[in-house]
Amino acid sequence: MKFIKKNFKKSTILILAIIGFLFLYMFSFKMSRGYIKHQIEKNNSLTNIANDGEKTRVQQELDNKKMLENKKGLLLRLKESKKAYLSDDQVENIKIEGSALEDFKRATSNFVKVREVEENFKAENKGKTNNDIQFETDFNYFLLKSGKKKEAYKIPISDKKDFQNMYRRMIYTSVEFITADGSIGDVKVYHGNEEKNIYFWKKKDLINKILYKREVGKIQPEKEFSKEKDNYTIKIEKSGKELTIQTMGKDFIKVSCGDNNAYYEVYPDLYNYLHDKIF
Repeated sequence: MKFIKKNFKKSTILILAIIGFLFLYMFSFKMSRGYIKHQIEKNNSLTNIANDGEKTRVQQELDNKKMLENKKGLLLRLKESKKAYLSDDQVENIKIEGSALEDFKRATSNFVKVREVEENFKAENKGKTNNDIQFETDFNYFLLKSGKKKEAYKIPISDKKDFQNMYRRMIYTSVEFITADGSIGDVKVYHGNEEKNIYFWKKKDLINKILYKREVGKIQPEKEFSKEKDNYTIKIEKSGKELTIQTMGKDFIKVSCGDNNAYYEVYPDLYNYLHDKIF
């Protein structure tokens, strides 16, 4: 009997010890998990604060940059643009860039800032730039807009005709105008005294061969024209305008509309097509 009681006490103590160990283990585990969770939340909080601070700093820099940009004059911002899109009463959004755009910017340097344009100001000649500047002109005044901001300039009488010709030239002697969608009338190609009509199913093929690299001055194209024995002349009617495209060797063309001329360095696709497929 004593032996049984003794063993019972040992078993009870062992069970209580095990229960106590499990309780302490679970309590310690819970405390550790709570501590780890607290540290993670603390670290996340610090990270979020840091990130919020970073976001605020970046956002502040963007806001400051935008504010400084808005403080600039609209004409200055136009001169910082990389592309412009011109429209008139016939065509819309003809892209200009490179040297043509730089010439356009230089022409505006002589404009005189005024408070406002005359009441009868009406402009069908409009444009926009890649940096959110809109402009319009009747070739007497030049008006710029961006958001609620406006600037008006008087075009000197001595510059009016040159600026008007430049504007027309940039549109109607641009490869962008020639290759843009629009009604194409008669297309004829000349090689010496030989003339060929381009029928409607071949017009697009011909137009698509005009792939230009950049606008250039006339000196190099004129040299190539004098050296090349096979040059071709293309006459096109488009959007009510009569255009002439003159190949000047394989690598250059001259585009004419009235008295306005422009020269382009091109890929040889056009020359090869005329030489191999048309003549």
